[in-house]
Amino acid sequence: MVACVGESLIDIVNSRELVGGCPFNVALAASRLGAPVSYFGKVSSDRHGLMILERMIDNGVLFDPELCNTPEPTLCSKAVLDADGKASYVFDYKGTAACSITEAELSQSFSNEGDINLVFFGSISLVMEPGCKAIIEALEKMEGNPAFFLDPNVRPSMITDPEAYRKMILTLAGKSDLVRVSDEDLAFLCPDMDPDDAAQKLGRACKGALIVTRGAEGSSWLSRSFCVDCPAFIAGEVVDTIGCGDTFDGAVIAYLDRNALTGKIADLEKDTVREVLDYASKAAGLNCLSEGCDPPRRATGDELAM
Repeated sequence: MVACVGESLIDIVNSRELVGGCPFNVALAASRLGAPVSYFGKVSSDRHGLMILERMIDNGVLFDPELCNTPEPTLCSKAVLDADGKASYVFDYKGTAACSITEAELSQSFSNEGDINLVFFGSISLVMEPGCKAIIEALEKMEGNPAFFLDPNVRPSMITDPEAYRKMILTLAGKSDLVRVSDEDLAFLCPDMDPDDAAQKLGRACKGALIVTRGAEGSSWLSRSFCVDCPAFIAGEVVDTIGCGDTFDGAVIAYLDRNALTGKIADLEKDTVREVLDYASKAAGLNCLSEGCDPPRRATGDELAM
């Protein structure tokens, strides 16, 4: 079982309300691509919370009912698109369901699920108090030795102490089997550094492997012994890029899970890494063909379909 831990929310895009949140989107993408996934995060009992629940049910994402009836309102973000369909976000998270989880609640939910072999975490849930501390504490107490997959999904507007944040991410990377950052994340985490030098620095800090995604410039996988580059997959005219990185993450998870590789990330060979990146790049490219996070589904084998 794959666990996706963190926030769900509503993205308001051109007056439309779309279900989102990085860990939630990753769970959605991985489930559509065939992985068994549970989402671990608080969901409100309000109208938007019901939209989130319906999205999980319709897409086969499992969840803990005990976490899905909180009175706090759903976090809503306003997404502003530029000319290339790239989104920037405005958040007001205080007092919302997304940041209200406690360590005891999350640890109990993990215990109820039991068989978890990979945990995805990151995004704004790592900076939203007080839930951010609860998530890290619960992950540190997890039993069963699952693999950890970190995506910081940096949102600079929410970070009040950049140096403390950078230190936290480096510490978490040192405990994670896989870390993915965008080129923009990398620039924030390693300011005033050449992109290649920054990738090498973060790669050395990781316990396992580092993936760097660069939009239309493709992606790279940096392990202790090699680097593999993969071109981007251009599926057609881009509508927007919302959920593109999340879909990439979900596809990586689905590929690793389907091939029984979640516990072998550090030992992957170049050819396998190329297959993982190619699969994830295709999924991310297809996601960009429609509004909001709308990952493709698994057709047959490793084929993808919208």
